Amino acid sequence: MAITRRNSRINVVYRNGVKDSISPGLLNTLISSKQVTQFERSSGWVTVGKDAIRGMGGSFSGVERRGR
Repeated sequence: MAITRRNSRINVVYRNGVKDSISPGLLNTLISSKQVTQFERSSGWVTVGKDAIRGMGGSFSGVERRGR
């Protein structure tokens, strides 16, 4: 289980190059609306459209095994 700190912020870079620090709940909205080009994880910077991002994967045609 992940523990989120109350005041945690995520560093992002907008399409216009401006850097900002946002709340974690806003990140998915900004990615979906293509307003950010990069954001920072604990492991380093992620480039949207290039690096793997949870929930942005391809289709899965196998048998669902979760929840069994």
